[in-house]
Amino acid sequence: EEMTSDLRTHLTRLIAYAESADTSLQQEVAEKLANEAVKPARQQQIVEVGGLKLLLPLTESRDMEVRRLAAHALANLSVNADNQVTMADQGGIEMLVTLVETAGEGPAIDAVHRQASKALANLGVNANNKEKISAVGGISPLINLAGSSNPAVAVEAIAALANLAVNDGNEIEIAEKGGIAPILDAATSRDADLQSQSARALRNLSVHPDNKKKILELDGAEVLRRLGRTVDSDKVRQQVNRALANLGVDA
Repeated sequence: EEMTSDLRTHLTRLIAYAESADTSLQQEVAEKLANEAVKPARQQQIVEVGGLKLLLPLTESRDMEVRRLAAHALANLSVNADNQVTMADQGGIEMLVTLVETAGEGPAIDAVHRQASKALANLGVNANNKEKISAVGGISPLINLAGSSNPAVAVEAIAALANLAVNDGNEIEIAEKGGIAPILDAATSRDADLQSQSARALRNLSVHPDNKKKILELDGAEVLRRLGRTVDSDKVRQQVNRALANLGVDA
């Protein structure tokens, strides 16, 4: 309790710094919070004492490094199952969707997109959050990032879509908004993480009858067969075979 009280006192001071126009102060606060959020014992505590109020001004900073660190903190905090509920209730999903919608190109923007997508992937494990992320418009920007030329960004966006697709409405929405094509493209990558997340996403997206048709029309069966022949991972091969079984075609 003493530690929690001390943390609350410090957060109150940090919020004032976070709202400051001084980006160097914001960066220092964001980095401290991101580092603290790595520790499992701190994750729930930070949220319980109002840490999300601190992160809001940081996610809106004009400095991309501050935004990246804020997104990194949110990604770390969202690992905790209890936090996944609290963060959704306290505006964490809206913060992250704003971050994945950040316009621009280059390494700094990519780093923001990567961490924000990772956080949405974590939050998307929770059944209620799957619907909330869709409701606030999170699916379209994730589809855009799934086609990123930066594999580190694409893999986190596809992981988020794979988690969101374990919901009938989201599965249909992802397909209707053009999410299948970039995932199939990613499945042809030589990047092992992209192969893994793409196979998982295609497995989850190939359940609905309309989606099966779309995947087959995009030559998805052959993409999956090729991936199954070339991939080294038995786990990925299992996902491929399940996706093919959903499509009703022979592996």
